[in-house]
Amino acid sequence: MNIWFATGNIDKKRELAAVLRTELKIPADAGLEFNPEETGNSFHDNAIIKARELFRLLSARRPPAYKDGDPVIADDSGLCVDALGGRPGIFSARYAGAGDVACVADNGKKLTGAQRNALLLEELGDNKIRSARFVCAMVLLLSEDRFYIVQETLEGVIVDGPQFARGAGGFGYDPILFIPSLGRTVAELPDEEKNRISHRGKAGKIIADILHELK
Repeated sequence: MNIWFATGNIDKKRELAAVLRTELKIPADAGLEFNPEETGNSFHDNAIIKARELFRLLSARRPPAYKDGDPVIADDSGLCVDALGGRPGIFSARYAGAGDVACVADNGKKLTGAQRNALLLEELGDNKIRSARFVCAMVLLLSEDRFYIVQETLEGVIVDGPQFARGAGGFGYDPILFIPSLGRTVAELPDEEKNRISHRGKAGKIIADILHELK
């Protein structure tokens, strides 16, 4: 049995594979272009959209690329900042500051994680409300109408400014979400520790338990 993960993000694949303790296949492994339009209004809406789209593409390429019964996993995740009304939220990967959901800079290139972090800190400014959380909705899809949904969070606070962004691990907004109980940003956590407490790690563990029960 192959487990398919509906993403083109290698960092996400690496993290989830470590949580599930198994190999994952992504669309590129089947030579598929995968860029579904995320039109949902929530993390779980978009996760279902991605799971169903990959299921549809794979179903058109039954053996050897895909076998009936192979599960498809999809997730949608992002950073929700309380002082920004929950933004960037589902637009985290497309955030471009001041509530704009464009995903390119003036030079026409996609913003880097560091650029998005800087823009978010600039928009937040010296607001005293720094509470925020990573959210991950994860779908395990077994057929078009049979699926499980899990949503988990990792609570923290946004650092007080760009000078406090720390850590070389992780990706995305990890350097600017500080976990007070650990005294470190998410980007400072070793992979094993991050996978134990993160939004994706906690959701993935529940999905792993469901997969185990289905065997």
